[in-house]
Amino acid sequence: MKLFHINDESVIMTFVARTKQPTRITQPTKRERREPMQSRSRERMATILDVTARLVDELGPDQVTTTLIAEQAGISVGSVYSYFHDRSSIFDAIVERSIVTLDELVAATRRKVPPGQILEGSHAIVDALAEMYRTEPGFRSLWFSQHLSTTMLATMRRSDDHQAQRLLDLLAANGMYLDRDQPFVAAQIYVGLIDKCFDLAFRNNPDGDQALIDELKHAIGIFFAAYLREGTPPTPPAAASRAGRSKPSHRTASTKKRKTA
Repeated sequence: MKLFHINDESVIMTFVARTKQPTRITQPTKRERREPMQSRSRERMATILDVTARLVDELGPDQVTTTLIAEQAGISVGSVYSYFHDRSSIFDAIVERSIVTLDELVAATRRKVPPGQILEGSHAIVDALAEMYRTEPGFRSLWFSQHLSTTMLATMRRSDDHQAQRLLDLLAANGMYLDRDQPFVAAQIYVGLIDKCFDLAFRNNPDGDQALIDELKHAIGIFFAAYLREGTPPTPPAAASRAGRSKPSHRTASTKKRKTA
């Protein structure tokens, strides 16, 4: 794989800085929902999520109530509350389920890409995620609404950190690395580029702004050109210095011996 060696880190950081937008976030739910153990209970819980996701896409989250959810699911309101203590916890569960789908989608896409094709694999992931944003029930309607909660954000941030580490692991398995003193931070920037561009592309467009998605692919190319290298990452200077001090030299040891004598 041919790598470009350019120094265009400012382009990456400017892209992130210029796309920051304030987000309205609701408070997290206070109680944990009950996780069903029996298959029938799991199916009923999945039905509640499926019905709610469809309703928020059709009506918007503000118009969806637990009474309407129960009616559409063919169950009692009491049954809804046996799994979720309020509407917000249902919304949280829908987004959490979608983020699990996102993680599985990224992993499956990476497995299909031939070894060494890092940039091509990233472009394939962008395309797969764009299709998910278009089709995943309830996700976009909730993620870009006033019902975005700290619970949803915390789940996405855990996913982002997981994806950043997976990138580093993938690079290492292919004999590559990110040429930075803090490679995990660089990997987080890579994930952040994707997150922010999808925020811009899909916030006001259910199909996604294709020009922004194409620009994201270009930005990823700049990122890899600036940071990606082949081989084994060099030992950081500080670590090398500590390693040098950990074992005294032969001359030092001999000097100490003479003094003792």
